[in-house]
Amino acid sequence: MKTFSFKLYGGYKVNLDKKELTIDYQGEKWWFITRSKPRTKTIAFDDIVQVDYKESGMTFGYIRLITKENAGYPSSTYVARNDENAFMVEKDEITQLNEVLDLLKKRCNTIEFKHLKA
Repeated sequence: MKTFSFKLYGGYKVNLDKKELTIDYQGEKWWFITRSKPRTKTIAFDDIVQVDYKESGMTFGYIRLITKENAGYPSSTYVARNDENAFMVEKDEITQLNEVLDLLKKRCNTIEFKHLKA
């Protein structure tokens, strides 16, 4: 099991097992106002159809795991921020982004990877 931490929008913890990936969103608070609630989503590698990813540029980067449930929605930074199957990445976390992508490519040979331009 490999764990990655991303600090954008309250923080994400991504755990990669042999057969599944778990995205643990910490939630976002601003003083006493809760902007978004914490949530956890576990996705089996067999359920992933495609991986859309974008490196940080003018906006933040993200990895969005496309399954049958969310395949109808096109990928964008706004969609990725609100999607349970995605996590956001800052500019200084590009090495972790690439490491997650490399592990996904090793474990899932049937998944299509789509690099979106910044």
